Amino acid sequence: MKCLLATPRWSEFEGVRAPSGRPELDLLLLRLGFSEIDTFELEPDAPFDPASISDEYPLILIQANGMGGGRLRRSVLSSLGLSLGLDSPDDTGQLRVVGARPLHDAYGRTRGFAANRKGHMTAYFDATVWEAHEDLLRSIRIFQDEQLEFPPTERSRREPACWLVECGGAPDAVMGQLGPAAQELTGTCCAPRPLPNGDAALVIRPHVGDELEQAMRESLGIALYSEEPASLEELVGARLRELGKTVATVESCTAGLVSARLTAIPGSSGYFKAGLTLYSNEAKGFYVEGVAPLVERCGAVSPEVAMALARGAQRQNDVDYAVAITGIAGPDGGTPQKPVGTVFLAAVSRQGDALSHHGLYRGGRESVRYQASQTALHLLRRLLPMG
Repeated sequence: MKCLLATPRWSEFEGVRAPSGRPELDLLLLRLGFSEIDTFELEPDAPFDPASISDEYPLILIQANGMGGGRLRRSVLSSLGLSLGLDSPDDTGQLRVVGARPLHDAYGRTRGFAANRKGHMTAYFDATVWEAHEDLLRSIRIFQDEQLEFPPTERSRREPACWLVECGGAPDAVMGQLGPAAQELTGTCCAPRPLPNGDAALVIRPHVGDELEQAMRESLGIALYSEEPASLEELVGARLRELGKTVATVESCTAGLVSARLTAIPGSSGYFKAGLTLYSNEAKGFYVEGVAPLVERCGAVSPEVAMALARGAQRQNDVDYAVAITGIAGPDGGTPQKPVGTVFLAAVSRQGDALSHHGLYRGGRESVRYQASQTALHLLRRLLPMG
């Protein structure tokens, strides 16, 4: 099945983008049978009629990106034969549509609506799809069950699982992390999918038995960080909040991307304390004590400087954890010894635990930066006590 994502043509998403703007959303839709996600650009403030879309798209997602209340929403409501209820956005701030299912975010706020009309299931979002993705998935399943002969209790036998595996920028190597039994069944039991963040998703087909799944879990170990599509910053943030711990970052080539991802989560002020972006060698030496001699001796892009930046950020901000990144994002600046894509990362804890990573990431500048930010979050994840 195919899904269409319609969004204003000026819309920009942070980071490296899959078709929907969120690789996690693509994976969630894949589990529900939507193997292709196409995009459609809407003209600014122009009307849109979902009924005009080809029947090859049983699911249409309309992402307004803050255009709520404008001509786009009104045209969608009109074309679907829907209307706003008494509790309109002007009255209570809550969108209420008669004859449609409301779509709420994690805090119970109404972000859109979904309706099964004119041969399509259409879901409209005032902001972004991801904000109300859990309600969206529930709505899709309900609409699917209304059209299927078997009851929802049979769902586990028709939906694949989707595991997320840390790969450090080498998603092609994910199958090498599995045991021999699972590797032999590749193609019949699971299919690896590289993600733009440098990790991989294992799409595990419904017929795989519990024994083989357990063997795969044991083979992957801590590299398996989620058995459901989810963003790493949400997982790390939830764990920091649960533990009551704090974190700081210091970044060079990623220019605050790790900080931006950590603070994109509502409630992040409870665990994120500070973030520094230090590009020049002078800034690194000025803001973080003890780094200047290491920059002179080892070079700014080195494991020694990454570790010193992390330890300095932890100590100077009095946080439980700190993570640091220094590297060459490109397209220029590489050398034979340190080519473009070379990134050194370090993460430390107040107790003295430390992890480091030497990444050599592929792709353009934005790809290198995004993959490096993913590895930084993984280092932080690995330092946190297991839940």
